[in-house]
Amino acid sequence: MSVATASSAETIVVTAPQVACDGGVGSLGHPRVFLTVPTDGGRACPYCGKNFVLERAAAQSGRH
Repeated sequence: MSVATASSAETIVVTAPQVACDGGVGSLGHPRVFLTVPTDGGRACPYCGKNFVLERAAAQSGRH
């Protein structure tokens, strides 16, 4: 099993603070996890290390 490092993990900009991650590789992914992305930073998936960052416009408008 490989572990994603911060330098190799993908960063994904999202417009909503709630996201779901399943690894994105079909049946070879990981269990779907739901994450809440803070407005002042990012949130990494505990399985694959993908980093989700809230788009600045969404953070400033306060959308939930």
